[in-house]
Amino acid sequence: MRLKGRLLSVAEMVPPSKCIVDVGTDHGRLPVWLVKRGIAERAIVTDISAASLKKAEALIKAHGLESLIEPRVGDGLSVVYPGEADTVVISGMGGLLIRDILKNAPQVTDSVKTFVLQPMRNQGLLRKWLVNSGYAIVDESLVREKDKFYEVMVAQHGKQHITRDVYYDIGYMLIQKKDPLLKEFIEYKMAKTAAIIEQLESKGTPYSKKGIDGLKRKLEDYREVYQWVTRCDRL
Repeated sequence: MRLKGRLLSVAEMVPPSKCIVDVGTDHGRLPVWLVKRGIAERAIVTDISAASLKKAEALIKAHGLESLIEPRVGDGLSVVYPGEADTVVISGMGGLLIRDILKNAPQVTDSVKTFVLQPMRNQGLLRKWLVNSGYAIVDESLVREKDKFYEVMVAQHGKQHITRDVYYDIGYMLIQKKDPLLKEFIEYKMAKTAAIIEQLESKGTPYSKKGIDGLKRKLEDYREVYQWVTRCDRL
């Protein structure tokens, strides 16, 4: 079985683990891939939907991994016990939902070493919550499928000081490691922000004026980071 794109990028960020939890596993390809390659010794897969979990159960059975991968129907980490897993993977969900899953299960997250997270939206809000809640983002990567960028982040318990808000929108680790897709990613964010500004300016309402000022500051921050990344590429 092969993984590609977003799912492969998530899988490649998972460290060697005694037990992973794949929250909202759906088809179950990620934990099967990790266990078959020995990256995870065993896995717990959860999904709020029993029907969705049946797809994962069928795949687990097809690969003969019933003794190593355990499916559980439940919401988030509610069906995981403290100390069961050293790695938690949550991918393909909104950043605010990922935040709530972690926030609502402190008895479980306290004993987990590594969190591999792939939010589909609100990435900046998730980063900010992590940093303000006793987590450090230790690695990140970008992957592009067609015209969409996906951000994968690895967090662990610890302290992290973020000096500028722009590093919540453009992950600081992406900048530090000079991710191969970083320039294109920032170009995408600049273009999207500029388009929103143009749309709001055409409305001309007082609310729009207030929103435009904040977006223009954000766009300037993006440009500053982009210029720095471009200069580094020339060195």
